[in-house]
Amino acid sequence: CVCVQSTLSQSIKLLQKTSSDLPIKVTNILSAIDAAEYLIINNASYVVKQEAKGFVQSLVGYFKQYTDWVKNSLTAEVAQCKPISNIVDSAEIVACSFIIDSVNTFWFGLGGCCILLIPSIIFSVKLSKYYRRMDTEDVFEDSPYNDTLNWFPRASAPPSDW
Repeated sequence: CVCVQSTLSQSIKLLQKTSSDLPIKVTNILSAIDAAEYLIINNASYVVKQEAKGFVQSLVGYFKQYTDWVKNSLTAEVAQCKPISNIVDSAEIVACSFIIDSVNTFWFGLGGCCILLIPSIIFSVKLSKYYRRMDTEDVFEDSPYNDTLNWFPRASAPPSDW
């Protein structure tokens, strides 16, 4: 029983030591909670923005690392293979020299037409006052001079009563 009493007294002494610091620790915890609450209320958007920027930078870092690996693989491993290198070079020559240049020529011609169209419209409007205005009956005058049968009998169609 003496052993139990000594253990009990030691436990009580230990509890008294730790309980004396307990109000200070509780006060520290409450002040830390108040500081965290103040930080969340006032600076939450800033903290979220900073963390989002950090996350985006880490993703961009992974992407850059991957592109560097691809470049290194292409230059160190794939580019050493001569047939594949020739295929890539030929594809680049065909794409850039033949396809893209012809498309550029088409767009250049289309742009030239558009540029020359505007002055030609202005020029035609300015010259339109010099054209002779024609009456509609000028074309349909009945005169003996328009009778091709009498003038050129062989070149004309046969008469309708023939």
